[in-house]
Amino acid sequence: ASTTTTALRKLPRSSVGNMTTTCTFHCMNVKLAQEWLRTCDEYAKYVQKPFSSVAPSQIWKCHQANWGDAYKEWGVLQFWVGLIVASVIAVVRVSDGKDVIKVATDLSIRVLVAYVLAHFSWFAVVKKKGCFCCFIACCECPPILLLWGVLNMAWGALGVLDSLRGLGHGPFLYALPLLQAVYSIILFYSGLCCFKLWTQNGSDISKPFLQMKGPEGEQVAGSKV
Repeated sequence: ASTTTTALRKLPRSSVGNMTTTCTFHCMNVKLAQEWLRTCDEYAKYVQKPFSSVAPSQIWKCHQANWGDAYKEWGVLQFWVGLIVASVIAVVRVSDGKDVIKVATDLSIRVLVAYVLAHFSWFAVVKKKGCFCCFIACCECPPILLLWGVLNMAWGALGVLDSLRGLGHGPFLYALPLLQAVYSIILFYSGLCCFKLWTQNGSDISKPFLQMKGPEGEQVAGSKV
């Protein structure tokens, strides 16, 4: 399949630091998908060894030596909490007399989705320094870190409040809201990591120079936005 790339190239700025100054729009970019797939082994090792880069006592702090490592660890925690939530839901459904095969299928899907989301978010934030994908299109741009940071912190704060409404009677009805609150806290801290990664790399949201690239990478248009 052909690849259509729209690049938004910003003028050089000394404050940007190590972050790339290019924003790129990818459409049907097979190479980008392959790049993500090549990181599967690397991320699987992180999942198997939580807190390998940041200690549990340090990860809660608002000052980190490496915010990329902190985000990675929060993503790993997000997966494991998602796994626990899926398992609790499966137990509740089985105890209510639901079909075991259907419950097992649903559990497998939930676990798979939790892993893929954790892996992809790490790739988008840490590896690509800001990336947002939607089906066959992907926008790779540093300010997306700011967007993800604000959204995750907002979702986390709202999730904690929403978990309080879910408190009920019985061990499972207390467990699920509690796990939802833990998951929401993870989202909030993940958003904080995104925000810190954006700020430490320049906090750049200036208007870019728009460069259009065709399927073969040739420039077809360019203008200052």
